[in-house]
Amino acid sequence: MSFLLSEQRDKDFQGYWRRYEEYIESVRDRMPPGAMKLALSAEWYDFRCHHCPHDAWLQEFKITEGATASGPKRDNSAVLTLLGAYHDGQLLLRYPRLISFNIHASELNGGLGDWRYDEFRLSTNGNLLHEIEWTSGARWLIEADDIEFQWQPFEAEPD
Repeated sequence: MSFLLSEQRDKDFQGYWRRYEEYIESVRDRMPPGAMKLALSAEWYDFRCHHCPHDAWLQEFKITEGATASGPKRDNSAVLTLLGAYHDGQLLLRYPRLISFNIHASELNGGLGDWRYDEFRLSTNGNLLHEIEWTSGARWLIEADDIEFQWQPFEAEPD
């Protein structure tokens, strides 16, 4: 069930946020800490904030597979790099242990477009679900153990 994506915003502009806050509060003890920090951050969803992902552009989505010391089992991780909406820095989102991902993009004429909306939920297995909606209509659903976020502002050029 989604809370913050376009279907919810378009149908009930006043109530969608309250329901999301109630949901986040109900899973507070089970939500991974990095995801909880972002879900509770007013800046993450404030479109005026330079490190809010809304209107950011995809630069790279990189999946890495590495062997573990315990044998042939291989773990995956992912890093998502975005150019900030104000073009003054990069947003780095790291998923330390990627469990699954689903990328649905029926047509990419001109790319994914801007990051439109996203939300954090729990999967039935208790993992983080991060759903991302792009202006092209593409939808990403990433399941991971947690998320790490870093804002990297660009250096100002000297006068």
